[in-house]
Parts: sequence; structure tokens; C-alpha cells
Amino acid sequence: MPVQTKKTFQLKGKLTTAPQGKLSILEKTKAVAFEKAIAAMEKHLGKSCWELTGQGKADFTAGHLRAEGGGRPSGRAIKAIWTKAKQDGQWSLGEAPANQGGRPPQITKGQKQAIANKAMGLKEELMAPTPERVRISMPRTSINKTTKEFISNSSMQRVFKTMCYDEQEDDPWQFRNAPQQDCLTQEDFPARVKTADHILKNVTKAAAWNFVAIDPCFALLPMLEGKAEHMKIAAMGNKKWMSKKSARKGANLRAPHTAKSQKEACKVVPWTPVFARGRLKLVVLTDKGAKLTNSDSAADFVRHTLPGVLASMKKEWKWSTIPRVVLHDKASYFVNNKRDCLNDNFAAGLRAGGFTSWVSCGGASDCKWLAGHLGDFYLHETVVAHVRRLLATKFMRKALKETPLEFKARMLKVEKHMNYHMGRNGPGQALLQLGEEMHQRSAALKRLQGERLPK
Repeated sequence: MPVQTKKTFQLKGKLTTAPQGKLSILEKTKAVAFEKAIAAMEKHLGKSCWELTGQGKADFTAGHLRAEGGGRPSGRAIKAIWTKAKQDGQWSLGEAPANQGGRPPQITKGQKQAIANKAMGLKEELMAPTPERVRISMPRTSINKTTKEFISNSSMQRVFKTMCYDEQEDDPWQFRNAPQQDCLTQEDFPARVKTADHILKNVTKAAAWNFVAIDPCFALLPMLEGKAEHMKIAAMGNKKWMSKKSARKGANLRAPHTAKSQKEACKVVPWTPVFARGRLKLVVLTDKGAKLTNSDSAADFVRHTLPGVLASMKKEWKWSTIPRVVLHDKASYFVNNKRDCLNDNFAAGLRAGGFTSWVSCGGASDCKWLAGHLGDFYLHETVVAHVRRLLATKFMRKALKETPLEFKARMLKVEKHMNYHMGRNGPGQALLQLGEEMHQRSAALKRLQGERLPK
């Protein structure tokens, strides 16, 4: 029974379609059913079809069928269908002919399945599944039995596209860019579950709502046209639409791997989101030599800058109090990973600014419960992703040599858009909803046993 179901699914398009003016297989099958039904009625009533309907069997049947594109078949065509269906050795209506023409396949089904299994196995071993690796792994199976040569790359790639899959058989491989997310290993999963479990047991929803999230980032402002061009090409990705004859020219080629990381010919502008109670402030440091990515600068930020930022947010959003618990990741300038405790400089900065770290929630005296790979979990990482998207689309830079102050002005527009306009359920609702998701994400992370959270 399962075999028949699969066969019907594969033929679904052929059953209901046909060339213009012709009957589909489905209509032909109905013609045969009409003949059998009419014959049974004639026998039961003792009268001919002509006596019952005023038409012969073929003409009566033709009047109830429709050719592709409109119109009715002739009675003569219906008789031809009946004759063909009764002939011994002919294909059954509703099934594809055993011999559909064309050159017989040169690669057997067994070979294709073996190639697919080997390719999927290579990927599980974290090796890129390529035709060359498949041929090396199984040289005898990779031989075309007709030509006695190795199966071509294109034939193997067709197998990859039609028979290989990651999780579900009906979701075959596609050759596409990898998502812009870091890979998680088996060692990461238990630590991520431990983090989720700690939050669910020790952090109330009200406490999570009042966390102040910070995340040091930086923007590279290109000062030379060549650097700007390289950064644009890098942003296009590795897979591109291009003409085959022009594939080795200009924007079709990849940018240097340092285009988005090398600080040469760029001004480096540090910035960080300050996300609390579903509201956002984007803090941009425009002073020359300003930094956020070492323990001294991070401590200085929470000691001198963060209190003023939160005071302005309290005034803008009419808060009655200022949140005092800082949420951060496990970066070295926040956490001493060798001792599983807060970085001494950063901890001193928190105390001086009147803050505490979220790692002490629930009475924890260390950071052992905090995992190191939680980019998909942190609410502020979602905020940063939206900021970068808006900077690249809705609020693009307009000058080649953008100054830090001009970049700061753009960030202010992004901030206002996210606070006051972004949201499917109403202007400005997106961040408010995001601010309530920590427990939802914790529960999902625990349920998935540490696997990456879906977007």
C-alpha cells in the first residue's frame, strides 16, 4: 500500500494535465469507468444505452469528459481508448508507461543511493561532500557501467540535489550560502541547557524585564574608495548572480577576507546597545581612541557613562526607577573564564556605578552556569541584528567618508525607528514584546536540549 501511495504522488501532475486538445490520464480513466458503469446498467435494466439516454455509449461518455484547454472528445476517440485499455500487454490507465522513451539510464538506482549515502555520511563527519571525495571513498561504485569512466561531477551533483537531505527526505539539499550564525558543537549543548535551567529556576520574569543589556560593538567607517568597495563586495556574499563569460571580473570576485575585519583605511567607532524594559538607547563613542572591548574601558563605561544613559531613558520613558542589574555575555572583559567569576576591573566598575551583574542572580557566586555560545538566546543580540539590518537598508550611509558624528546621527534615527515605529502589532511594540521573551527562550532552549533556537 505505501508503494502505491508514493507512485500516485509522483504522477499527480501527469494525471491531471495533457497537451492542448487531448485527454489527460484522469479523463481517460473516467472514460473506462463510464463504459463499465453503462454496461452494468444495460444488463440490470435490460435496455441499451440508446434507449436509456438517446445516445450511444461512446457519444454519451464523450459528453461528460473535457479535453485539456476546453472542448469535448469525439465518440470515435472514446472507442479508441476503450480498445487500448482492453488490449493485452498495454499500460494501465492512470500509470506511466513502462518504457517512456529516451536513452536508458547509465547510472543504476543502487549507485545513486550509494552516492547519496556517502555524501550525507561525509557531511556528518564534517567533511564537505564533493564528487571527488565520493569517488575517492568508493571508486568502484563511482564507475559508469556503460562508458567505464568515472561518473561525472554534474551527475553526482544531481544526486546531491535530489536524494541527499539533512533531516527530512522531502527537504533535499540546495547549494547555498551558510546562515550567518556560528556552528554549535556537541560540547556546547549541555552548557546551554544549564544556562536555561538556571534562569528558569532563579530569575523571575520581573527581574528579567529589568535587566540592562549591553554588548560592545564597533563600526568600520571606510575612508578610502577602495576599502569601501571591498566592504560592499564582501556584503554581497560568496554566491552571486553573474554572467558565465564575465565570471572573473569586478564584483563577481570575492572580497579579501580582511575586508570586514581589517581596520586599515577605516575609522573604528565603538558603540553598544543599552536595552532595558523593552526600550533601547544606542550609545556611540565618537572620541578618538575610544574603546569598549577591554576590561578597563568596559569598567569605565558602566562607572561613568551608563548611569547617565539610564537617567535619560528614565526621563524619556517616564520610569519611576533606574534598573541596576547589568546583563552581559561571557566575553573576557566581563568574565574571568579561568576562575569562572567576574573580571576584577569590570566588577569594580559595576560597584562604582551602583550596578550588579546578572551572574549573581539566584545567589550564584560564580559564572559556571553561564554558557559561552548564546548568541541566539540573548535578547540584545536580536537588537544588534536589527540595528545592523537597518543601517544597511533603511538608514544607509550617504557619504563615502562618513564621520563618527554622521554615523552617530544615523544611529539616532535607527534608535527612534526601533523604539517608536517598529512592530507588527502596533508602532513601537516590537521591542516591548522582545523584552518579555527571556523566559520563553529559556524554556525553548531547555526543550530543544541546547540546539539553536529557530528565528
